[in-house]
Amino acid sequence: MNRWYIPASIICLAALVPFFAVYERRRHLAAELTLTAVFTAAAALSRAAFYALPQIKPIAAVCVIAGAAFGAHMGFMCGALSMLVSNIIFGQGPWTPFQMLGLGLAALICSLVFRNKKLRNSRIALGIIPAVTVFAVYGFITDLQSVLFYVTEPSRKAVLAVFAAGVPFNAIFGVTTGIITGLIGKNAIERLERIKIKYGLGSKDQAEEIQATGSSQQATGSSQ
Repeated sequence: MNRWYIPASIICLAALVPFFAVYERRRHLAAELTLTAVFTAAAALSRAAFYALPQIKPIAAVCVIAGAAFGAHMGFMCGALSMLVSNIIFGQGPWTPFQMLGLGLAALICSLVFRNKKLRNSRIALGIIPAVTVFAVYGFITDLQSVLFYVTEPSRKAVLAVFAAGVPFNAIFGVTTGIITGLIGKNAIERLERIKIKYGLGSKDQAEEIQATGSSQQATGSSQ
């Protein structure tokens, strides 16, 4: 184990703290805790369901969709907690904080990008952006963990070898995520946004936007 492994693990854990601490200041604490628990359970179960297929896991797709519908904070929490929970099955270890931070950040970044309505409504964007983000962000952080854990005497050759070995696995995970979000992401996000507004979890502007969209669709349908 590299001497930098423990400090790096502490940094990962410290990076997680602010996101968990924010819950105390949230307006809809009980509702958000329930939603977070539901999405975390769904993401963790989706990973466990594909236990026998390495890296072919829907877990990141669930977190991206949750974040796109309910905000970046939800995306991060879903990503971090689902890794923690699912590792009860896959195995807890010093790699867990890196996995939590990696998937949390990947879902957070996608959630921020999909605040753009045009991107959120584009199946191509919903497929490509999560695939690239998961491959780059989650892949880099988890591969960095492998470098720190296995490479006791770092060298350029050794570090590059570890990152190169992780490329196929990260690519499969990213592509799997992109395929799922591209196929079902648009419809899932639309339905989740309506649930958010129905139960008062969205802002007034979001409610008016969805109502306006629904009205325009009804007008279009009645005119045909």
